[in-house]
Amino acid sequence: MNLTMDLLRIMGSPFQDVLIPIDQSEIEPLCEHSAKNRMSFYFMDRIGQGNLQNLAYLYQKELKKCNQTYDAITGTSALLRGANIKHGVIKTIRPYKSTTVDIDIVVFGPEVEYEKTIVTLLNAKFEMLGRGPQSTTLQHPTVDIKVDIYNEIAVSHIVYLDKRELVDFKATKKLPNGRFVDVLTPEADLATIVAHSIIKEHMYTLSEYFTFIHYLKQIDVGKFLELVTKSNITIPVRTHATITALLHKEAFKIVPTQLMKILDFLGEETLENTRTAQSDLKMPHKYHPLTVIRSLTEIAKGKRSRDSMALQMTRMLRPSFTKEFTRMFFEHLIRETY
Repeated sequence: MNLTMDLLRIMGSPFQDVLIPIDQSEIEPLCEHSAKNRMSFYFMDRIGQGNLQNLAYLYQKELKKCNQTYDAITGTSALLRGANIKHGVIKTIRPYKSTTVDIDIVVFGPEVEYEKTIVTLLNAKFEMLGRGPQSTTLQHPTVDIKVDIYNEIAVSHIVYLDKRELVDFKATKKLPNGRFVDVLTPEADLATIVAHSIIKEHMYTLSEYFTFIHYLKQIDVGKFLELVTKSNITIPVRTHATITALLHKEAFKIVPTQLMKILDFLGEETLENTRTAQSDLKMPHKYHPLTVIRSLTEIAKGKRSRDSMALQMTRMLRPSFTKEFTRMFFEHLIRETY
């Protein structure tokens, strides 16, 4: 049994109509596999509550969480909109039904707008949980979910995607609860998710696979590639697209045309393609350190990222900062999912 292939074939693809019937004996291992890959609610919703047997209670729990999350997202965005704060929810709303442990919001204005955002939310009874070099985490007042506010899209001090390149990709989206939220266009959100996957999390999960596959139906490939090139994230996107194409071809014997256009432009990533195949398509897939280093080297072409790396090195001279950064780094190295 290859759980990854079974899961992909049961879930189907926007580019392939054939769905494989689910074997009841596989329900529990597939639920566990989908949870490791951050897509358990999508899996349960896709196969239907009637097929879940004694796990149906999990579906009801996640459905309630999903609806609460939509309310938290739209409510938080409405608060910021009311305060005239230009912002966008990023990496949070996937192009399929999903739940999340946090809401990520980038503030597009200068740092004073970022500080205004924190004050606005604190005045609305959000609770301060902690501050990092480029982000602040708060607890939502009525829903059990964290809200991460970003001054820059960064890991520690290192800016891995310049938010100024995303300003022209702002959009408004209507969620299933009938309310609106400020977001990024599919092109920009996909680019952000892919960059985050490699540079921040060092890991590819099936939630990113389904995000990529579903966004392919929505994006303008030319605009996407232009943004990727300007943002110096061609290596992360080439790597991510290569693994996505491998999985889709193994599951359905085809590579979507839009995905082929991306790979024709960027080329294929041999290292991770080989490692994924040799692991028998084990997911989540942890990126080789060389892939992460090459991605960091590429983003350093941008001045803002390069300057932020210099600042990171300066901060590393502080023992307390280095201790915490090192702890988090090694946690990333040994974990199986995130």
